[in-house]
Amino acid sequence: MPPEAADGIAAALEPHLDSVAWTHDEDGMLAEAVITGFASGPPNEAAIHQAAAAAADAARLETPEIDIARVQVRDWVAGNLKEFPPLAAGRYFVHGAHYEGAVPAGKIGLRIPPGAAFGTGDHGSTRGCLLALDAMRGAAPRHVLDMGCGSGILALAAAKRWRGARKIVAADMDPEAIEIAAANFAANGVGNRIESVVSRGYGARPVRRNSYDLILANILARPLMRMAGDLARHLAPGGTAILSGLVTRDAQQVLTAHRRLGLFPVRRIVIDDWTTLVLGRR
Repeated sequence: MPPEAADGIAAALEPHLDSVAWTHDEDGMLAEAVITGFASGPPNEAAIHQAAAAAADAARLETPEIDIARVQVRDWVAGNLKEFPPLAAGRYFVHGAHYEGAVPAGKIGLRIPPGAAFGTGDHGSTRGCLLALDAMRGAAPRHVLDMGCGSGILALAAAKRWRGARKIVAADMDPEAIEIAAANFAANGVGNRIESVVSRGYGARPVRRNSYDLILANILARPLMRMAGDLARHLAPGGTAILSGLVTRDAQQVLTAHRRLGLFPVRRIVIDDWTTLVLGRR
């Protein structure tokens, strides 16, 4: 469909899928945008076709062509750990369970065993978050939230950086990700300092009952914009938010959504067309 209609059709498909994103080859010859959605189980094909048709009709477009196919499950994290050596992001040194060497002097080691959750440090968005954490100065945050924690790498990085943090919560809507994150915390010796919570956004009680000096959210642009109000309500005065999972073209929209709620930009990190935003609250 035309790129200007992609947001509306993607939004219409979101209730029927686990994740939705769209891409547009701005430098190529193709003038259309392509929406890709994923579902963990067999999708409701009738509902998907109906939602796409209604959104296209509202935009005065023909119903877009829809292709539904089953994708083979692949443990891509385990594959990455085999293919890539340990990596450094500022003071952080990220390595897999297979790594037998020593953590270099002056580095903070983060051991991420193979698993099915996102976040091994090699992706531009995760590296951007680690660099933003490393660059933080001033007093240690007392309360930290890792929203959409995946493997738990960011909560782990905060726990290892600030051993005096009183409360660290790692939340994800995927129970499997929470199991993996909890195992990673235990493997790094900080399992007793991080509370792992299954939560859709800020809905679970262990998440919503606190305010936080630091909120980490490495997700996607659309969920970040939807949860901007919740983030603003839970970020303590003087607090910092680190947001990522953004392709660079979406960064301004995410920033605008949070500026409307009183947050201000502190820093922007761009790695391989992925942007990490550091925001503050007065």
